[in-house]
Amino acid sequence: MARAHLEYIQTQTVPWKQLGKDALSRPGARVKPLSDDPDTKACTSILQYPAGWRMDRPHYLACDEEFFVLRGSFAIGGVTYRKGDYAYIPAGMPRPEMMSDDGADVLTFFEGPHESIYADAPDDLYDPTKLIARLVTSEMPWVPLSDPLLASLATGGGRKVLRQDPKTGERTWVLKLGPDDPKTFTAMKTETHPVVEETFLLEGEISMQCGVQKPGAYFWRPEGIEHGPVGTLTGMLGFFRCKGGPLTTQWSEKAVPIQWERPYKPVLTPTAAAYAHNSYDPSLAY
Repeated sequence: MARAHLEYIQTQTVPWKQLGKDALSRPGARVKPLSDDPDTKACTSILQYPAGWRMDRPHYLACDEEFFVLRGSFAIGGVTYRKGDYAYIPAGMPRPEMMSDDGADVLTFFEGPHESIYADAPDDLYDPTKLIARLVTSEMPWVPLSDPLLASLATGGGRKVLRQDPKTGERTWVLKLGPDDPKTFTAMKTETHPVVEETFLLEGEISMQCGVQKPGAYFWRPEGIEHGPVGTLTGMLGFFRCKGGPLTTQWSEKAVPIQWERPYKPVLTPTAAAYAHNSYDPSLAY
């Protein structure tokens, strides 16, 4: 069973869950689960490490872990990650310890079962060529958008590619767009991708067919789903991943009027449906 379509939830409505001291992964942290694959155990979450949090026992994970720091700082071994930092930690990499002196909120992607294993990893598990030890994304330059149509229409567009797998073509990037002028930017073609697109909105707003996404909005969109048009009155900054291969875009033949204030009409999983209409507090980042 593939991960179900979820588009979109404001993560402010998702309740935190406390992980006990005997939890198999990140004991003592809190978690906001966003989406998961029940078969592969891959999942996306926001993990919150309280000030003074520590895992002192050396361990490893049997799956790859990818993350982006939303707030605060935490460390794995001798590497400290701060707000805006990114890393990709391959399965089997030794982790002497993990800690957070000041506390941290971390957007985290596990690619399979992610229990902490307190032993030496098998010799053939760790692939150091996949390691991205740390990127300070705030210091990376913006580069032009790769899609010609989007680049020709987008105001203030730019991207920062954080990871691109040379074998699969899967990619992780940060994208900025806008703001758009609703008087001149009135319509846009819809788009379809042959791979999964996963997004977490860091700043600004996006007007789409499911509603107006605000900071903290999250979606997992399977391949082949037509979507759009997209516009942003405020400008936006988002964290993006594509899964299942390289992301390309097939545009519709005709442009569709942009609905800037479309009401919230999400596509929800049963789990998300239980909390998607909880009270939304715009003062919270997620």
